[in-house]
Parts: sequence; C-alpha cells; structure tokens
Amino acid sequence: MMNGILSHSSELHILEHKLRVSNLKKDAISLYTHALIKISLLPRSKPRFFSFTETRDGYTIIVEDELCKELPKSDSIDMPDLVWRVLTVSAGAYGSHQLTGISKIVKTIITPLADFQVSVLVISTYQSDYVLVKEVDLDTAIKCLSQNYKIFKDSGRGLEPVTLSIADMAEMMNHRKADEHRPIVHPFSCPLNRFHVTSLELRMLPSLTSTLLDLMFYSKSPVDRGYEPFFHISIVEGDISLVLDNEALSRFPEGSLYTNTNDEGWKMIRVGDTPLGFDETGVAAQIAEPLADVQMTTYYISTYGLGHTLVPENEIERAKELLSSLQVRNGLQENS
Repeated sequence: MMNGILSHSSELHILEHKLRVSNLKKDAISLYTHALIKISLLPRSKPRFFSFTETRDGYTIIVEDELCKELPKSDSIDMPDLVWRVLTVSAGAYGSHQLTGISKIVKTIITPLADFQVSVLVISTYQSDYVLVKEVDLDTAIKCLSQNYKIFKDSGRGLEPVTLSIADMAEMMNHRKADEHRPIVHPFSCPLNRFHVTSLELRMLPSLTSTLLDLMFYSKSPVDRGYEPFFHISIVEGDISLVLDNEALSRFPEGSLYTNTNDEGWKMIRVGDTPLGFDETGVAAQIAEPLADVQMTTYYISTYGLGHTLVPENEIERAKELLSSLQVRNGLQENS
C-alpha cells in the first residue's frame, strides 16, 4: 500500500480533453441559454467534458476547447486564454478504502501538486474526481505525481505510458515537501442549504431535460437567511453528475436520481469571499489536507473564483472547528 490508500500499480490517466474555463455574469444567462443547451442537453449533444456551476456570483462553465467556440463573445463572459488538462485516477485503485471523493487523492495528488506550486481546479462528481491543471504546468505535474502513480496519457489512439528522464527523477528526489498543514489564508463560510451528490442515467435525460433546464437557466434562488444558490451539473463521457440542494432535489420525480449511501446529506464550506484567481496554489490543499487527516470524506468543486467543499452533514461542526483552528493561527476568522 502507498500512503495507506493506493496500491503499487495505481494508474493516473491524463485525458486527451483540452478545456477552457469561463465565468458568465448572473444577468447574462439568457444570452447564453441556446448555446449551452446546444453544447450539453440536445439529443445529438455529446460533450466529452462539460461542467456548469451556478453560484451566488455567476456561472462557471468548463467545456472542451472546440465547443467553447459556441459561446458568444461579449462583455458578460470572462474566458482567459488558458488551456486546462484533466487528470483522473483509474477506477478500482482504492479497493474498499472507506474514504471517497477528494479525500482519497489528497496525499497523492492534491498535496504534491501544491508542494510543486501547481495551481489546480477540482471537479468531484458522483462517479469520480477530476483534477485540472494548466497545460503549461502539465510536465511539472507529471514529474511530481510520478512518485505515486504509473502515468498514462490518452493520445486519442489509446493510453500510452509516460516515462521520466533520469534528470527529472533526480529533481524529484531533491524536492522538499511541506511537513505541516498549510495555513488557511482565505475566509470560509457555510451556507445553510442541505446538499445532495446525485447522478442520473443518460437514458433518463430526455424525460428530465425540462427540470434541468429550469434549474440551470431559470433558477430564482434567493440569497438570504444564510442560504445561497448553488447548482452543479457535469457530463463526462456520458456520466451525468449533479450537486443540488433540497429544494432543487424536490423537483425531480421520486426514484429518477441516484444518491449516495442512505441519501446522506452534505453541507458546504465555501472558500473565499473574492475571486481567488488561477495563479494561486494550495487553496484546495489548505482545506482538504486537515479533513483527510481526520478521515473525513469530502467532495470539492472549483468555480471560476472560489472553492466549494462538501462534507457529510453530521461532520460539519467538526470540520468547521478544525478549519477555524487553522484560521486562527493565520489571524483569520470564519465568516459564519
């Protein structure tokens, strides 16, 4: 076993997708509805990687480079000239280990990338976890993750092994890793919503499209009383994953969605009050490391400006107490 979690033969796959990340202003969603439906929900739509997240601040859209050309150019959308690559661990690498979500990859992916100053975006889904790194940082990411994984790159013709030079391996041996938890340098808050991590079968999509359209484009969730709008849908190679709160879940017919064990509810920890930017490193690690160390299952969804961690509802007070203790060391206090 490696770090108590991974087997020696664990594989990390670099998918062939080249993604763009954009941010759409709240009041402009009507201008982009047609393009987003065309990309994601029409019967002939077959996005290989599509992610759509509504937050209080706007809409984060992550889509393949070619498909992002469908999105109209306007002053209402921010789309940096950055290409992102997708890393994911092969299925079955963890056996029966109890941790799920991002917690199982903290020590072997999230922490090493933070140690190497590689900025990441993380998208946890019902089926898997995807770590996005800038294409310009991909070689560095491969070097630091080669300690824990056999790495394969999808060339479009299949998976091909990635090997390191002797010089690269020597650089890895000399790199010093962080010994302690990173201080939490951004404020965090916990909206009152109760969330669910769910999925639906692709064959069910036609019958549920009207509900999804309503949630994606016509949501009127108020930002008051401690509740925040948050809705996430991802479609990756035909796998559909949703993160939604109680109110949104109630719109789906009973039995139409999968849920995790015993319909366990989740609470959210939102990281940051102002956009964090794509150059800062270690943001996900600051939150994920201490929670993983106490064996707490977490999911993580990055948006254009902020990070969102989901923890089991019955663990939220413990998580807040732990993270607050790390904030205090850095002179910060939790918002709520």
